[in-house]
Amino acid sequence: MQGDVERVKKELEEIVERLENVNKLVNIKSIEKAIEELRIAVGELESFRRKSTEGLDHYSAKVKLIKELMKDGGTCYLESEQTKLSKIGYRPDAVIVKDDEVIFVEIETDQRRMLGKLKKIKRLWDKILQSPILTGRRLRIAFGITDEKLREESISEVKKLNVEIYAVLPDRVIRIL
Repeated sequence: MQGDVERVKKELEEIVERLENVNKLVNIKSIEKAIEELRIAVGELESFRRKSTEGLDHYSAKVKLIKELMKDGGTCYLESEQTKLSKIGYRPDAVIVKDDEVIFVEIETDQRRMLGKLKKIKRLWDKILQSPILTGRRLRIAFGITDEKLREESISEVKKLNVEIYAVLPDRVIRIL
């Protein structure tokens, strides 16, 4: 996975360089916009790099779920970078911002830790809803778990917050609740 990201990043940087050379000759606004968009794409690719303290299973599940949730676009911030959520004591694994919604992405390989995060979200709910990143957007919370079977205690907490649960399996991602 990491090798693919590096290869794509290098290819995008080469395309940007070629477009910059072309635009020196023709100076067209749409080419400038394309260059800007490609630079944003390179930045988004860089954000998919694994944190050194993050387990490989957790990282792999996070990337799979983010890709699934971003199929129709959006911008992704890992570890809530630039979202100011950590100021209120909440730091999701990723935040996906789209035109009309914000998706907080959480990954857990252990359902006990997932329950702890759900309880924390419930406790901070009012503060989360006041976050500037949500202005004019609805909120979705998506939890990815690496197990298809959800314990009864987990189901009860999930229903209280209307959280989406996805099973992130080696070959696919499926919504289970």
